Amino acid sequence: MIKEKKLLWFALFIALLWGGGFPISKIAIEQIGVWSFRFYCNLISVILLTILVILFFRFRPQFSDILLCIPLGTFNIFLVPLLNNWALDYTDAAKASVLIYMMPTFTSLIHLIISRKIYIKYIIISILSCIGIFIFISLDEITIGEIIILVSAFFWAVGTFLSEKIPTKLNLFSKVLYQNIVSLFFILLITPFISTEIYQPLLLLRNPEMLIPIIYMGLASGVIVYILWFYMIEHGGSELTSYAVLLSPIISVFISWLFLNEIITLNMLVGMMFILSSVFIAFKYKDK
Repeated sequence: MIKEKKLLWFALFIALLWGGGFPISKIAIEQIGVWSFRFYCNLISVILLTILVILFFRFRPQFSDILLCIPLGTFNIFLVPLLNNWALDYTDAAKASVLIYMMPTFTSLIHLIISRKIYIKYIIISILSCIGIFIFISLDEITIGEIIILVSAFFWAVGTFLSEKIPTKLNLFSKVLYQNIVSLFFILLITPFISTEIYQPLLLLRNPEMLIPIIYMGLASGVIVYILWFYMIEHGGSELTSYAVLLSPIISVFISWLFLNEIITLNMLVGMMFILSSVFIAFKYKDK
C-alpha cells in the first residue's frame, strides 16, 4: 500500500485533469457529436500509447495478459467514457460531473457483496458522499441523462473492482494501451450502425478548434489519468482509490462555472462540504 498522502496527491492531480473533462467534452460534443468525439479521443490515446510502448517497453506480453485486458477495457475505457459523453446530450456538465461520483458507493457495495464484510468507515463515507452529491445537484427529477450517468457510475465501479482483482504481468503503459485498443475496436464495430460522421474526412477540417479538446481528452483522460488510476488501484486498493476521486466533481463544477457560465448555488456549496468530509474520513481514519 502506498502512503495515503501520496495517494491523495495523485487523486488531486487526476481531479484536475478529470475535473475539466466534462465541460471540455460538452463543448466538443455540441459541435461534432458524441460518437465522432469519442472515436477521435480514443484514436489519439492509442497512437500516443503505441509510440510510448514501442520506444520504452520492448517485451512481448503473454497472450493471456492481453485477453485479461478485454473486460477491463470494456468497462473502464469503452463503456464509461462513452456513456458519460452520451449523457451530456441530455444534462448539463456540472450535474453529470457530480453524479458520476456515485461510483465510490457502488464500489463499496460490490466489495460488501463479494467479501461479505461490513466496514463501518466506508458505510459512513458512502452515506456522506451520497448526501453531498444529491444536495450538490439539487436533483428534483430523474431524466434520461441522470439515468445514463448512474449506469456509467456502476460500470466504472465494476471496472475499478476488476482492475484490482484481475492480475496481469503488463506494465502500466501496455495495460492502458491494450484497454484503449479494446475500446477503439468496439467503437469501430458499433459505429456503422449508429453514425457515419467519423468516416467524413473533412469533419475536423470544418471544426479545427475541436482538435484542442480531442487532444486534451485523448492525452489527459485517455493516457495520463488511466496510468495514474491503475497505479493507485495496484498500490492503494480499489475502495480507497475510488473515494480519492471525490475531489473531481468540485473542480469540474468550478471549471463549468468559469467557462460554461453554469451557476454555483448554495446547494452546491453545502454538497461540497459533505463530499469533502467523506474524503477527509476516507484518508484520516483507519478501518474498524
